[in-house]
Amino acid sequence: MRCLVLVLVALAGARAVAAAAAPCAVSEEFFLRHNVSADDSDGPGAVCGGQCCGRGREARLRDALRRAAVARAAAATRPIATLLLSTRTTLQEHLTALSHQSQNKTAALLAQVYRAQTARAHGPLSVLYAEVRAALRTPAPASASDLFDALVTEPPAPAPRDLDLAVATDKFFRELFPLAYHNILKLDTKQFTVQHEMCLKDAYDAVQPFGDVPQQLGMTLSKSMEGARALLVALGAGASALAAAEQAVARASGGCAARLLRAAGCARCRGLDARPCRHYCLNVVRGCVGAPVAELAGAWTSYVEGVEALARADADAALRALDERVSRAVMHALENKVQLEKKVRLECGSPDTTEGGGAGGAGAAPAGAPRREALRAPPPDAELLQFAASLAASKRLFSALPDYLCDEPDFAHDESDHCWNGNTLGTYEKPLVASSSLSDQKYNSEVEGTVPQDLKVAAIGDQLRQARQLLASNTWSRAPAAEAFMQGDEAGEEGSGSGRSYAYDDAALDAEGSGEEGSGHVAVGSRPDGGEEPPVQPPPTQGGAGRSCAPPLLALALLVLLT
Repeated sequence: MRCLVLVLVALAGARAVAAAAAPCAVSEEFFLRHNVSADDSDGPGAVCGGQCCGRGREARLRDALRRAAVARAAAATRPIATLLLSTRTTLQEHLTALSHQSQNKTAALLAQVYRAQTARAHGPLSVLYAEVRAALRTPAPASASDLFDALVTEPPAPAPRDLDLAVATDKFFRELFPLAYHNILKLDTKQFTVQHEMCLKDAYDAVQPFGDVPQQLGMTLSKSMEGARALLVALGAGASALAAAEQAVARASGGCAARLLRAAGCARCRGLDARPCRHYCLNVVRGCVGAPVAELAGAWTSYVEGVEALARADADAALRALDERVSRAVMHALENKVQLEKKVRLECGSPDTTEGGGAGGAGAAPAGAPRREALRAPPPDAELLQFAASLAASKRLFSALPDYLCDEPDFAHDESDHCWNGNTLGTYEKPLVASSSLSDQKYNSEVEGTVPQDLKVAAIGDQLRQARQLLASNTWSRAPAAEAFMQGDEAGEEGSGSGRSYAYDDAALDAEGSGEEGSGHVAVGSRPDGGEEPPVQPPPTQGGAGRSCAPPLLALALLVLLT
């Protein structure tokens, strides 16, 4: 009899253990997914108090769910930061490579036209392109992972000095003027004296040997490259702001880890296979994750709109057109040879020269001078359009962050009925807070007290607003300068310039500046299906692989005729 009683007691105990273990089996897959092992030796947890979680397991589950919330937020921000940085790197490398190719093409043009003065043309040309590349040098993190690991909170600084490419362009043509005049006079091995060459450079503004081409090119180049530089700086600043925002989310989630545990973990600790009600999840996450970064919503939207407005291929178009503009300037000087000589003689008198090897240091074209080939780097129009479209989809990034988190399987339930409401399975009847804004959190039933303002988040907002201001200051409200320049070419107008007036009766003077070749109007950043801008001159017979070489060839032909 005693043995029978002992057997019955053992069976009852086994049934009780099995009954307790059966509900917990439903939650084991959840615990395994979050790498939370069982450790119930020290009693039930303080928050959930369920039979499936002791204090050790509950503490580990709280930390795991907090990490999951931070990771989910990072999954929304990091791809955008990576997109910003990769676009920045691609654009910078593209424009730098294009500048080298453009320099080679322009050097080849000058070698063809100023064959006896080629060596002297290389110096001013190298200086001009060095200034162009200096505009593109802006510091940035090496990669998105480096940026997030370093917890960067300051935007990349612009280049250490202000660059004025209009001044650099003017200096280039001023240095080119003595070479052009020497070529027009066909002095062969003779060279201008130092004094006469200085006089020519001083008379440059008065003579205007190249018409309005230098001024218009300088305006185009300066505006487009400064715009590209501003875009590069802003892209790095946006990625940096996202990295700092991720850290703000991590700090905030630490303060409400218990609420995240109650929402997503307590049902499992009680052996229930249930997820939090949708409105319950939204209230918790809007208060814990959304509110700390809610003030970034407006600043981020404005920042994205600024990047969209400046994500253009204007710098690409300006670099591709540079050698053609130099060719056009050379043609202008050749076509107006008679008037140019008269103006120079009024300013500097008759040519003052020395025999060979003079101060000019003329040299023959260097061996292996680059050929004028089509620029190999394809225009980035399509890539920039795709980038702008992808970035535009993130305008509501910070306002939609809580909704994104509540789409996570462990936090998501489509309805607010027959779901976990924080206490039991049932209906969540508390009102849904309208947004994550700090002002709305006083109506949030899942938030205790007021949500403290994070001063670092305010600094991130200022960072985004400064980037937006930089973008706005470089965005054209009208037709870009490069497009206006092309329209000026089409009209064939020299413009007023800054030179003084000369009262010649020569009828040819009235036509000065009218010898420019016409060109079709092309909006900057837009090209025909072939991917190249329409040539200024009729295309060569060998096909359309690149820009037309007609302007320099026309200049050579004119040289032959003049000779």
